[in-house]
Amino acid sequence: MNKEIVLNIIKDLGPLSRSEIAKHSGITKATISEIVKELIDENLIYDEKDDADASKRGTNLHFSKNATYGIAIDLGGTSIHLGMFNLAGECFFEQTVPTYDLETSHEFLDQMAADLKHFIQQSGHPIERLSFISIATPGIVDQAAGVVLEGSPNLPEWKDIHLGQYFRDVFQVSVTIENDVRAALVGEMYSGAFKDLNSAVLIGIGTGLGSAMFIDGKVIRGSHNAAGEIGYMVVHRDQMYAPSAKGHLEMSCSGSGIEDAAFSLYKRRMSAKEVFQQAKQGDLQAKYLVDKFEDHLSMGILNMIALINPEKILLMGGVTKSISLDQIIRKVKLHTTEVTDVSIEISKLQHHSALQGIAILGLNQAYPTLQFLKDKQLY
Repeated sequence: MNKEIVLNIIKDLGPLSRSEIAKHSGITKATISEIVKELIDENLIYDEKDDADASKRGTNLHFSKNATYGIAIDLGGTSIHLGMFNLAGECFFEQTVPTYDLETSHEFLDQMAADLKHFIQQSGHPIERLSFISIATPGIVDQAAGVVLEGSPNLPEWKDIHLGQYFRDVFQVSVTIENDVRAALVGEMYSGAFKDLNSAVLIGIGTGLGSAMFIDGKVIRGSHNAAGEIGYMVVHRDQMYAPSAKGHLEMSCSGSGIEDAAFSLYKRRMSAKEVFQQAKQGDLQAKYLVDKFEDHLSMGILNMIALINPEKILLMGGVTKSISLDQIIRKVKLHTTEVTDVSIEISKLQHHSALQGIAILGLNQAYPTLQFLKDKQLY
C-alpha cells in the first residue's frame, strides 16, 4: 500500500525530494527510502542525480514515464486507430489504417499483428520495451478472459474471438480487451467531457450503434458485460415480431443502417455522409431518412434518460459530424422535465477517447499500482 502511495505521488506531483514525499504521504522517511530503492530497481522512478548521490535527501525523484510503452487500438468497422502510450497515459505516436476487407477472423488477426509490428518499426522504439497491448473492439466482451463473446456484424466472424490470447502469444505482453464504446467512456472520464461528472452516458454512432454509462462513479457492465447495447432497443410494436440480428435501433441510427436504407430507396450505394448532404440540399427522400434517424436517436436518448437520469449524454462517432444536434435536443426536450433535463453534447475527443480509454485500461492491468481514475470504479 505504501509503495503504491509513493509511486503515485511521484507520478502526479513529481519531481519531488524524499522529504517532500514524506510530507505528502505521512510515511516515515526511512520507509520512503526503502520504497524508493525498490521503485528505482523496478525502473518505475529515477533519481535525477548520479547513483553516487542517490542517498542525498535533496535530490529529486522523477516518474519513469518513458521506461516502457504500450499500444492501444480502437478497432472500428471503417477504420483502425493505433496509438503508442507511455506509462503516464500520454499518446506520443499515432496512425490510422482502413479496416481490412477480409473474409475470416483468422486473416483479420494475422493482418492486425503484422500492422502492429510495422507500427512499432515506424515509431523507432524497440519492441523489447513494449509492455502491453490494449484493444477496444465492437461487440460484447468478456474483459477478464479477453474474449469477444458476440461481435460486430461489420467485422468478419467476430464471435468467440480469443483476442487476448492471440496477441499474448504473438507479442508476449499483457493484453487488455474492452468494448469500444466503454473504452471511449473511460477516455472521456479521464480527460474529456466526463472528467468532473459522477453519472453520464456515451452513445457511439458510427458504422454501428452502442452506448456505455457510469452511475455514481461506477462503470456499468451488466451480468454478461452487455449493458449499453442500445442498438437492440425496440422502439415500434411491429419490431416485436421481426427479430433483427443487427438490432432495430442500430438499423435506423447508424452509418451502415442509413446506407442500407438509402440503397433501398435510391437503388445505389451512398455513404451516410452523402445522405445527410442530400437532405440539406432539399432531397425529400434523404430528408425522410435523416428525420427518421433523428427521431429514433431521440427516442433512444429519452429511454436512457428515463433509466439512468445522467448529468450528461455525449454523442461520438463519424455520423456525429453530419447530424443536427439542435434538432435532436429540441426533440428530446419535448419529453423531459426539470428533473430529467440533461446536457447533450458531441464529443470533442471523438476516436481519441477510445484510444485514451483503452490505454488507461491497459495500463491499469499491466501496472495495477499506477492510479489514473482513483475516484472511479472501472470494474
